[in-house]
Amino acid sequence: MTEVVDPCQKKRKLQDGPELEIDISAPEPPSKKALRKAKKEKKPDGEAKDTDKPKTEKTESKDAADSEAKRSQYGVWIGNLSFNTTKDDLRQFFIDNCSFTNDAITRVHMPKGAEKFGRFQNKGFAYVDFSTEKALEEAIGLSEQLLTGRRVLIKNANSFEGRPEKTAEQANAATAKPGHPPSKRIFVGNLSFDVTKESLEENFARCGTVTNVHMATFQDTGKCKGYAWVEFEEISSAEAAVRGFVMEKEEDEEEEEEESSDSSDSDEESKKPKKKSKKKSKKPYQRRIWVNQLLGRRMRMEFAEDATTRYKKRFGKDGEGRKNDQPAITEEGAERSEQQPRVRKQRRASIDESRYSKETVQRLSGAIVEAQGKKVTFD
Repeated sequence: MTEVVDPCQKKRKLQDGPELEIDISAPEPPSKKALRKAKKEKKPDGEAKDTDKPKTEKTESKDAADSEAKRSQYGVWIGNLSFNTTKDDLRQFFIDNCSFTNDAITRVHMPKGAEKFGRFQNKGFAYVDFSTEKALEEAIGLSEQLLTGRRVLIKNANSFEGRPEKTAEQANAATAKPGHPPSKRIFVGNLSFDVTKESLEENFARCGTVTNVHMATFQDTGKCKGYAWVEFEEISSAEAAVRGFVMEKEEDEEEEEEESSDSSDSDEESKKPKKKSKKKSKKPYQRRIWVNQLLGRRMRMEFAEDATTRYKKRFGKDGEGRKNDQPAITEEGAERSEQQPRVRKQRRASIDESRYSKETVQRLSGAIVEAQGKKVTFD
C-alpha cells in the first residue's frame, strides 16, 4: 500500500536568500520598438549610406565616367559587334592591337539594348573617342578584324563618305504627309452618338462657311454612327478644321485713365478744370480657338476625297464599280455605246405530263385541279 502524502509537502521550497525589492516609483522601461528607434537615430548618416551601397558600385562609376566624358574630334564608329560585347572588351581590343595606351581612349559610348537573361545587351554598335589623330588612324586600320568572333567595321565618326544620297522621290516621300491631298471635304471620326448635323455645322462654322454635312446614322434610332463628312466653301477653311484650331483677332477694351489736379481747397478744385481723360488702346492680339472637341470627345479629322474624284473612281471607265463586265456609267448618266448582249437565264425544264397521272402531276407541280368528287347532303 502506498502511503498518502500530504499535499502541503509537495510544494517547492524557496531558496534561502535576500528578498526581491521592487521600486514602484521607478520609470517604465522602454519597449523593444522604442529601443530599435533610438538605435536608428544614433547611427550616423554616413554609415547607413555605406551599408546600402550595392556591390556593383565600381562598374557603375566606370560607366558614368565614360558617359560623362566629352566627345572629341577624333572618334570612330564600330559596327557589327556582338550583343554580349562590353566596354572593357573594346578597350582591351584597341590596347592589344595598337601602340597607344588606355589613357589615349577618352570616351566609350555603347548604347544599351533590350534586357535578356537579366543582363543588358548592346545594340550592335558603339562610339570610341581618342585623344590624338594618330590613335584614330591606328583604330581605323583595325577594321575587319575579329572581336569576340565577329569581324567589326570601324569608320571615322565624323565622315559620311560612301553613304547613298537620297533621290528627289525619296525626299518627297519622307516629307509628304500620309492621306489624301487637301480638299474642301474632310472626314470627321470619333464622334459621340448624340452628335447632330446642327451641332457639327455650328462647331465647324468658326473655320469658315460649311456647304454640306453628311453624317452616317443608324436606321432604327437615327443617331450618329460615330463619323461624318463636312464640306467647306474654301480649302483654307478645311485646312483649319484639320489643323484643329482657328486663330481669331481680338482687341482689348479701351482703358480710361483720369488725372485730376491735387489741391487743398475744395473751392479751387471746383474752379480748376479737370484734365481730359487719356485713352490708351492695346494692340490687337490673336487667340487660338480649338474646334477639335465636341461633346467631350476629341475628334479625328483628315482630308477626304473630293466628290468628283470619288465618283470617277467608283463609276469611271477604270472604276471599282465595274464588276462582271458591266458597262461603265459616265458622270452624265449615259452608258457606253457598245453594249454586250444580255445573257438570259435558262428556265427550269417543264414536267412531261404524259408519263404521269393527273394526281401525280398535281403533286409534282403543285397546280390547282378542279374537284371531281360528288357533294353528299343529308336531309
